[in-house]
Amino acid sequence: MLPKLIKRWAYHLHDDAIMTAETDKNDDEIYASILSFAKEGASKKDIRAALSISHQQLRRLGAELVDRDMLRLDVKKRVFFTTDKGHVFLQSRRARDI
Repeated sequence: MLPKLIKRWAYHLHDDAIMTAETDKNDDEIYASILSFAKEGASKKDIRAALSISHQQLRRLGAELVDRDMLRLDVKKRVFFTTDKGHVFLQSRRARDI
């Protein structure tokens, strides 16, 4: 009985690792898209419409980018702007893709 449980656990662990890697790759692409779109300033509504992402996705990914100092929110204007650190991320991503 125990070997079956271990095999099943290992199988799910492997699937979770693959899903996490795919999610990280997708998140990385969405990060770049958000940062590119917000270079000149963009509202949440504009970002969601342009990238076809859900409110929850933008909330989570936007918060992560703000926490990493790649994106900032101008509270008065209610607009996101890409920071210098975000521009560096985009440049390194472009260099990596070449």
